[in-house]
Amino acid sequence: MVIVTDLGYMPELVKQYLRETDFLILESNHDLDMLKVGPYPWYIKQRVMSRTGHLSNAVVSDFLADTELFDARPQHLVLAHLSEQNNSPDIARICAEEALGRRPGEFAFRGTLHVASQRVPLGPFDL
Repeated sequence: MVIVTDLGYMPELVKQYLRETDFLILESNHDLDMLKVGPYPWYIKQRVMSRTGHLSNAVVSDFLADTELFDARPQHLVLAHLSEQNNSPDIARICAEEALGRRPGEFAFRGTLHVASQRVPLGPFDL
């Protein structure tokens, strides 16, 4: 099991550690367009978008679509740490599903995609 939150970007070392995991919890914190027009002050928006901020739906989608980086092995992939102000569960799910759908058949993700809520627990999960 691997939990990846509060990164801002996906370092190469993190990408390596994500290989061969059965259960992946991956931050999908914000939609860039929602963040840019959202209520946060500009200095907070800059921090969220920085390398010391949070992973966006776009960064997560790029990772999930890349067959050289994401091995598609997890039985469960959980999108977590979604901003209530700058994202929605539907947008995060659509972005991830679209990315996973771009993978060729032999590299398809065969696990289950979940979107975590800040108010309702997930699970239990069988591995």
